[in-house]
Amino acid sequence: MKSGKLPMTQMMTLESNESQWRMLIRNLINELKTSALVEREPGCKVRVNLVITKIIPPEQVRTMNVCISETTLGLNIAVGLSKSKEFLSDYLDKTTWLFIGYIESSEKVPILITYYQSINITIYTQKTGVEDIKKFFPSLN
Repeated sequence: MKSGKLPMTQMMTLESNESQWRMLIRNLINELKTSALVEREPGCKVRVNLVITKIIPPEQVRTMNVCISETTLGLNIAVGLSKSKEFLSDYLDKTTWLFIGYIESSEKVPILITYYQSINITIYTQKTGVEDIKKFFPSLN
């Protein structure tokens, strides 16, 4: 495993499981220390240490998706694409887990992780240096 700068947003593989997540949700632990594998570039994976401070399970996630598509293939195709994307988003959101925490390093880097359980894909995004932490995690203020 190499060390270095991570992409701002990328897929990852969490190295923890639902039973550990539920411990944090039930307040049996204050935080979950875990790790994840991130592919920085093709063939180059790194392990990052994470501290998860809040987990929102699928039964508590409520979202509404509105997709607007534009295409050179015409308005009817664009409307059809929008409807398809909204359907997929709604489908994925039924099994979506949200993780809030930070990457444990010399500087704590705030991170939001989304796990789409129905398709077994996990995506993270980091707070940039110019983003306000209160806007990045508005529910934590």
